[in-house]
Amino acid sequence: MKRFYLFLIVASLALVSCVQTSPLLRQTSLQELSVSNIKNDLADENIARVLQGISSLSRRGTDEEKALIPELQNKVFGLIDRNFTDFIKKKDYSSAASLLLTAEAGSLKLPGSWTYQDLISSAVFSESTDYTESRKIYIARNKLDLSLLSNEEIQELLGISQRVGDTFYIKKLLDESDTRSLPSGAAGEGLTKSVAKADYLKGTVTILVNRGMKIEAGIGMPDRVIGSGFFIDKAGYILTNYHVIESEVDPEFEGFSRLYIRLWNNQNLKIPAKVVGWDKIFDIALLKVELKPEFIFSFSSGKDYLPGTPIIAIGSPGGLENTITSGIISASGRKFLQMGTVIQVDVPINHGNSGGPLIDSEGELVGVVFAGIEQFEGINFAIPGEYLVPLIPKLYSGGRLGHPFLGAAVEEVDQGLRIIYRFPGRNIEQAGLLADDIIISLNGREIKSIDDINRQFLNLEPGMAVELGWTSKGEERSGIVALDERPDYPLYDILDGDIKKNLIPPLFGMTVNNISENIFGNEYIVTEVFPGTIADETGLSVNDPFSIKKWKIMDDDKALIMQIRIKKRKAGFLESGVQLGAYMGTSNVI
Repeated sequence: MKRFYLFLIVASLALVSCVQTSPLLRQTSLQELSVSNIKNDLADENIARVLQGISSLSRRGTDEEKALIPELQNKVFGLIDRNFTDFIKKKDYSSAASLLLTAEAGSLKLPGSWTYQDLISSAVFSESTDYTESRKIYIARNKLDLSLLSNEEIQELLGISQRVGDTFYIKKLLDESDTRSLPSGAAGEGLTKSVAKADYLKGTVTILVNRGMKIEAGIGMPDRVIGSGFFIDKAGYILTNYHVIESEVDPEFEGFSRLYIRLWNNQNLKIPAKVVGWDKIFDIALLKVELKPEFIFSFSSGKDYLPGTPIIAIGSPGGLENTITSGIISASGRKFLQMGTVIQVDVPINHGNSGGPLIDSEGELVGVVFAGIEQFEGINFAIPGEYLVPLIPKLYSGGRLGHPFLGAAVEEVDQGLRIIYRFPGRNIEQAGLLADDIIISLNGREIKSIDDINRQFLNLEPGMAVELGWTSKGEERSGIVALDERPDYPLYDILDGDIKKNLIPPLFGMTVNNISENIFGNEYIVTEVFPGTIADETGLSVNDPFSIKKWKIMDDDKALIMQIRIKKRKAGFLESGVQLGAYMGTSNVI
C-alpha cells in the first residue's frame, strides 16, 4: 500500500509548528526573441514551439522581426500540412486530431474538410489493428459526439460496445437509439438484471510481483509485491496501480521482477501478465493476460458521488483474495494527486487492496483504490473514474503515458491562476508570461481553478500547442504556448537549479525578501502569505523575519526539510525554531 509522505513530512516534522519560508518571485527578463531559434525549431519540425515563437514575435518583436511572420507562418503551415497528410495516410487519426487542435490554436486552417469530430469518428470506426475495440470505446466515451453520427454508425458502435462489455456505454447508445427510434435488438438484455456482489469477484484479480530474494538483518527472504486489479474488457486487459507493478517498468530498478495474476477461483494458478502502459502521475497501469474474463467492470457515467454514498471495495488485503468490504464515501476533492483530486472512503483497506475496484450500489465503477494512512483507521483513498476514462485510450497505446506541462506554479485567485513561480527555461517563461500574471483561459475555455486546467490537460498531449489567455498588470493578453512533458516531480528536478528564495513560494506558500546576506546565512522577511498553504495554516504573516538554518533534500522521499529561526509578529516577535517539510508532488504546478 502506497503511503503519502505529504502527511509524514508536512504534518509530523514540526519542531514547534509547521512553517514555511518564501523567496522573492523570480523576475527574470524576457528571453531575447530570435528568428534563428524559430528557424531551428522549424528544422527540428517542432511545430508547437514554432507557433509559440511566432506568437511571441507578434507581441514583442521589432517591426523588422514582425515583417518575417508571414514567411514563417507559410513554412510552419507547410510542415503541418505534410505531417497531417502523412497521419491520414497511415490512418493514425489520434495524432491527426492532436495536430488539428495545434493548428487551430495557431489560427491555421488545414486544407480539406476534416474536423476534429471527423477524425475521432474515423479512429473509432477504423479497421486499423492499432485501434482495439476496447480502445475505440474509451475514445468514443470521452470525445465522440453521438449526435453527429449516422444511424448506421450508432448501431455499429452499439455492437462494438456489446463485444467489449461496457454496460455504461451500451445504456447511453440505447438512449440515443430510442431517441432516433432505431431497433436495438438484444442489446439491452441483461442490463437491468441485478448483479450479486459475489459476481464482482469474477472480474477482480490478485496482482503478484515476484522480485526474488531480499536480505534483511543478514537473512534472505522472499521479496514479493501483492496488489489487486480488475478486468476492463473481454480481451484480458486489467487496470491496477502503477506502484504495484513499478519494478516491471522502472529503468532504475535493478534486479529480478516477474509479473503474474491470480484469478478468484484458482488460488494455486499463477498466470503470466505483461504491462501494456503506465502512468506514474495518476498511479495507474494497464496489464494484459491471455484469457477471457468472466466479468467486466464499467466506469460510471460521471455521477456526482456525494459524502454518504454507499460503496464497496474488492481486493486482496494482505494477500487474502476475494475480499469484499463496504462503507461510504467520506469526502471528495482531496488534493492528493499532482494533477487531480481523490475520493476519501471509510471502506476497510489494507496492503494488497491497491489497484482494486471501488463500486457503487448499481455496480458501476467509481474509481481505483490506491492509498491509505496507516496511522488513522478508516481514512483511505481512491482515484476517481472521471480522470481515468480519458487516460485509458492512451494506456492502450503502450509505454509510459506523458502529461502536458506549461512550467509554472500557481495560486488560485478569484480571476484565475496567479503565477507564483516560473520554471527556468520552460515554455511559459519563454512565451513571455511573468510572475503575478493571471492565467484566465486555455483554448478559449475559462480557467478558474487548477482542476479546470488539469481536466483540459487530460485531453491534450505533450508537443501540442495551446492558446493561453492571461492578464498582466490588469491588461488582457493571449498567445500560443507549447506544451512540454511533465516531469514526475517538477519541483524536485529544479531544487539544484534555482536559489532558495525563488523556490519557497511553490514549496511553502509565501514570498520573501532578503534582509541581509552573510557567512552565517541569509536573513529574510515574509512579504506575502498565500491563503490555504502551510505558511497560512501555521500562522505566518507578513513582516515576520526569519533565517534558514538547514535546507535538506530527501532524495528517496522526494521531499525537502527546512529548519528556520523565526520571530513571529503575532507572537510578539519571540524567536522560535521551526522545522518544515514539503513534498515534491504538490498539486499547484501546471
